[in-house]
Amino acid sequence: MRVTKNNTGHDKSIFRTRVQEAGALVAIVLEGRLSVRNVEALTGRLARLFTSGKSAIVIDFSRLKHADYRCLPSFASSLRRLSLCGCHVTLCSMSDYVFNIFKAVGCDDGLDIYESKQEAVRALDFYLAGSCASRSSRTRTISATI
Repeated sequence: MRVTKNNTGHDKSIFRTRVQEAGALVAIVLEGRLSVRNVEALTGRLARLFTSGKSAIVIDFSRLKHADYRCLPSFASSLRRLSLCGCHVTLCSMSDYVFNIFKAVGCDDGLDIYESKQEAVRALDFYLAGSCASRSSRTRTISATI
């Protein structure tokens, strides 16, 4: 498993991502405040992960304090485009506050949003098992490492 970090923003509006990779699955933990300024870098990173062979992405919102409503339509649109290209993206562990912002701007439709990271990983395990010719120990190993 490889873990990387990325920081953007000022001290008050800091935004960090922590990426954990295991096989075809990637978990990205968002920390801080998602803004118009940093959502473009985040969606670019998601696209690069997909083009490098990662076909299943969990985006963990458990450490996200705020999401600027102005950036969510483009963020959700980018996630839907990734799905159309064959990348399965799940969102998880949103606070009620962040989920309500998603819902208020209509960005919760068409996205797979789970209460916990474990539920999101189970859904992706099912997806990965279906995309493989046979169910292998690889999919069980992915969920055990993330």
